[in-house]
Amino acid sequence: MYSTLPDILEGDLDIVFVGINPGLRSSKAGHYYANHSNRFWPLLFKGGLIPKPLKPEDDWKLPRFRLGLTDMVKRVSSGSSDLSLDEFKQGAEILKKKIGFYRPRIVCFNGLVAYHTFFPQGKGAGQKTESIEGSHIFVIPSTSPRNAAYSDDRLLAYFVELCRFRNKVCT
Repeated sequence: MYSTLPDILEGDLDIVFVGINPGLRSSKAGHYYANHSNRFWPLLFKGGLIPKPLKPEDDWKLPRFRLGLTDMVKRVSSGSSDLSLDEFKQGAEILKKKIGFYRPRIVCFNGLVAYHTFFPQGKGAGQKTESIEGSHIFVIPSTSPRNAAYSDDRLLAYFVELCRFRNKVCT
């Protein structure tokens, strides 16, 4: 039996990253983005969002850097295709309440799937004009190893852009 991951959220965060749902490896490890092939942790550092490299087991340290983590759907699965439309809709309502409570300056969706739950007509990655409960929206292409459409360099460019956006919004 797999267990979900707890949110890593608190008040006064600059960015909350929203994944689709916990994967099997992350659930087993008990940490976000624990698949060794996931590019999230190296890109977080290389993109300038944290001052030193972190590993999945360091996920609890992110609030020190004014960052947080949660998921659109908290149910563990082997992929987003295992999730129902109802789960996404329910997850969106819960996420909206979390965002309203914690009030991060930026909500960053890790992948377009979760973003499209809120904004079905939304296009592409990057900074968005929409907001959720007053929080700015940014979308990075999924850092999952299944997302082979984006090279490390292309993903890094989005993380660098997110860092610039953070500096603009949070200063």
